[in-house]
Amino acid sequence: MSAVLALLAVLPATPVVLGVAEGKQQLAQVAGLLPGRYDNDPQRYYLEGMKRAASVPARLHLEIAPVADTPFTYTLIERDGGEHAAVARRGTLTLAGDAATRQVTMSLVAEGVRCEWQWSRRQMLWVAQPRGECASTTPTAGISGKTLWLGADELGLESAGNVVISELGRAHLHECFIATQTRGGKPQVFNGLRLHDRGGTLEVTTDETPARKLTITLRRGMWPSNSGNNLLELLTVSVREDGEPTVVGSGWATPDSPRVGFGSDEDGTAGRSINARCKRVDFP
Repeated sequence: MSAVLALLAVLPATPVVLGVAEGKQQLAQVAGLLPGRYDNDPQRYYLEGMKRAASVPARLHLEIAPVADTPFTYTLIERDGGEHAAVARRGTLTLAGDAATRQVTMSLVAEGVRCEWQWSRRQMLWVAQPRGECASTTPTAGISGKTLWLGADELGLESAGNVVISELGRAHLHECFIATQTRGGKPQVFNGLRLHDRGGTLEVTTDETPARKLTITLRRGMWPSNSGNNLLELLTVSVREDGEPTVVGSGWATPDSPRVGFGSDEDGTAGRSINARCKRVDFP
């Protein structure tokens, strides 16, 4: 989201008044981009890998879903953590056209929270500035009171006066499996594991003695490289075993790939093998 930072310097002080047709088009465009699931795990992974722990924002997972039969209205679910964390806040988002400027406004109504933003187009991104009492400098969790940046694959959040920007990537859903076997043992396959690709995780436990707990992680984002020679975006899948310091298997693909996986054999005493594959199916 370096484009977000570059656009900060060109934000106009006052909104431009649009024509009726332009106002309707902008409303439709924001409405088309806003729904989705977002997570900033890839940003956190990158910053930690680049030894910039002091600038790592808290983990945040958002779900924005259309309300059936109610145009331009959405449910908002915020989790202070990954997708398995408890729901921290719920609310309702509503998009509308501003009568004076014909630009897009958005309101949030939640328990103890009322907030309003005005959206404007800035090249490839949409920028939402909080208005009135919502534009508070008091730190808050979630999107309330923050300036928002919305793109085709991202949602950025910044508090007033806060140089730490939370970069949430738009998540795609994948269906995955893990296949594992020990020497002389029966193969075990875990099918139908559904993960999102912005740091989604799932745990499985093998049917052996002693049982092993495996965690699969799917992540699409910038790969950390302190040398600067391998700074690129990747889709990665990895499997860890509880108690082991390193991953037991991992694979990567280009970020737009619909599939990613790996296969590995371990020729040590345990003689274990493990395979994992994920394919994009997307959210219903």
